[in-house]
Amino acid sequence: MKFVEPQVYLIGETTVHLDQTRKMLGALGGETALDWLSKTLPNSRSHGELLTEVAGRICYKSFGVGLNPNVTKIRQSSEDYIQNTLSKGDGSIFEHASCTFAFLNVSRVFTHELVRHRAGVAISQESFRYVRPTDIGLWLPPELRKKEVQIKAIVERIEKDYKDLEASYDWKGMNFDAKKKITSGLRRIMPDGMATSIIWTANHRTIRHVISMRTAESAEAEIRYVFDKIARLMKRKFPLIYADFTYTNLPDKTRSWRPKFVKV
Repeated sequence: MKFVEPQVYLIGETTVHLDQTRKMLGALGGETALDWLSKTLPNSRSHGELLTEVAGRICYKSFGVGLNPNVTKIRQSSEDYIQNTLSKGDGSIFEHASCTFAFLNVSRVFTHELVRHRAGVAISQESFRYVRPTDIGLWLPPELRKKEVQIKAIVERIEKDYKDLEASYDWKGMNFDAKKKITSGLRRIMPDGMATSIIWTANHRTIRHVISMRTAESAEAEIRYVFDKIARLMKRKFPLIYADFTYTNLPDKTRSWRPKFVKV
């Protein structure tokens, strides 16, 4: 048994195919649209924000004056454009770009909370139906750390009893299907706090929502700890999409993040 810390890795994100984007903009708006792209690209911080802006501007054909007779002026900077979109609550354009995270050393407590967010996400989780644990990792929330010695003793007893029971089976004599059935059964005696791994992909509209929900002071401690990490990462990586988020420091050294524009 060992104590662990939940880890967050951003392992994937939406990539814009710039050659196809140029061809599309040329077909849609000629030199006016291509001129917009040439001015926007040097200042773009991420493909996710670029794709979001392209998706939004295509709705009104607002890459430049003259493409849409109803448009007599446009917001020139990406910052002004995305800020205006957030303030209007036009959230759909933030669904085009997504991020993929790997969460390691998180518990089943955490994953049970996470999978409640279904819209706009994809999830792949380590399966204890197939994976036999070799060691129990455990993260303790701050309110339990004064009981660390007692908790460690409890978990080590569970771990010893599990391994004794596991050793009573003839694993070498089993085919894979039989191993799967026994592994699936044995997982029922393991604690929900045991560390596991999960891959989570979500679009930016969903990420904004989950950060707001799961870093609330009343949120479960571990998921707040993880999504505080995500909020800090998103603020650095996608400063325009998350520009309206501000935070309050909490006693457990995490942050509670809130957006100015809540109806995105």
